[in-house]
Amino acid sequence: MTPHDPPPQPPGRPRFEFRQRPSEAVARRARVVDASFALWTAAAVLGVVAGLVLLLDLDGVTASVRAVVDRDFPNETPVTRDRAVAAAAAVLVGGALLVGVLTALAAAAMRSGRGGARVVLALLLAVTVVEIVLALGVVPPAVVALLAAGAVLGLVAAVLMLLPAAHRWFAARRR
Repeated sequence: MTPHDPPPQPPGRPRFEFRQRPSEAVARRARVVDASFALWTAAAVLGVVAGLVLLLDLDGVTASVRAVVDRDFPNETPVTRDRAVAAAAAVLVGGALLVGVLTALAAAAMRSGRGGARVVLALLLAVTVVEIVLALGVVPPAVVALLAAGAVLGLVAAVLMLLPAAHRWFAARRR
């Protein structure tokens, strides 16, 4: 080394590439979540339509429920039977409407990334199945068909919202 030589250069800095954490990356919503939302929305619409059909034919629903109550509980007092008819008709009509509205709200929450809405949607699907069982033989077959079609759409939507792509998206949204 001579006095005119430039001083030696320090070794170069190592180059690192830092990846973003999954929580820092803006995750695009999984397509299965959008498809699930669309199916849940369609199921909610079918439930509300079924409830509105029951509401429009409230006298027919009440008469059908009264026939079942009078046949199955002949020893009860008329007041008790009237209360049972009123309660059963309210559960059938109000249940369909309420479950439909709650399904739409929970589907919107699920689409916005709230993973807990998936649990609510699954519970609402179970309530829909109970509603179908209660409606069999009491309400018109068209209403049962609407409720059953909504339950089938909800079942497919439930499967879609639990697929791995949807799970990854909800996990990224939670962090």
